[in-house]
Amino acid sequence: MNDKIALYLVNGALGAGKTTLVDFLVQQPEFAGARVIENEFASESIDSCTLAQRVDEVATIAGECICCSSGEELIDILHNFAISGKAPVVIESTGVANTLRVVEKLLAGDTFMQYDLRQSLYVVDGAETKADGLAETLLAEAQAADVVLVSKLDLLAENDCQQLIETLLQQGLTNVVNMDHGKFDLDQLGGESRILDYLLLHEPAENAAENVLNYSVVDMNELDINAEKIEKVWMDLQSKYALRRMKGAVADGDEIFHIEATPQQIRVTRGATDESLKLVVIGERAREITRAVIMKELR
Repeated sequence: MNDKIALYLVNGALGAGKTTLVDFLVQQPEFAGARVIENEFASESIDSCTLAQRVDEVATIAGECICCSSGEELIDILHNFAISGKAPVVIESTGVANTLRVVEKLLAGDTFMQYDLRQSLYVVDGAETKADGLAETLLAEAQAADVVLVSKLDLLAENDCQQLIETLLQQGLTNVVNMDHGKFDLDQLGGESRILDYLLLHEPAENAAENVLNYSVVDMNELDINAEKIEKVWMDLQSKYALRRMKGAVADGDEIFHIEATPQQIRVTRGATDESLKLVVIGERAREITRAVIMKELR
């Protein structure tokens, strides 16, 4: 009998919907009691408070990508989780992580003595990818995954959805599954990952994205910003500073707005009253963005 702990890897591009997927998974009976390891490229986590409402244990590794770090913190967390129980563990990588390099870290740390790698999931942002297919680096990640989940298809016309799926299949992806706001048919998950065999045949790609991208965390307290203003700020900043991602929360009086933005889209929703009023921006010149820069954009 296999008494190892079930381990799941979740990866995907910046803003593709990884946290939404993890939020769905941990609510399913198959993931009862699941523990989550969340890796944030920025030094602060915006999403951990949401996941903490669903699971008892959320560990955050922030300010670095686990595929490029030594891996010691990741291995230590997994070791502690193994001591504390047998419930499944989900690792959510940053939007710039290389899954095969994460697996190499797990192998080096003898993780698979205690854990059984069930599935590697990769989330593709349908609204960003559209009908052009995946960029080379993202395609390499998707090809290594056991299941490719396509998000945000509700933002595309029906013909565009079909064309995108066909394009992904033409790019060599086989197990492509539609995902609706994190939800998908769990029957699409296999019982055993093939990624260890895949690693034997493929060299992990260079993680060029982490060398290009940087981040900034901006305090938004005492700044009144409505939804229309934040959309304009995003459009201006992402073109000027080559941004790939913005997320966080802002306030307009007593109203809290949660922000999720990628180059082709921005989603502004009502936020929770306890959300931290901060914005995380990631991009090629993100470190140049300060509170003063945003205040200037608001004038």
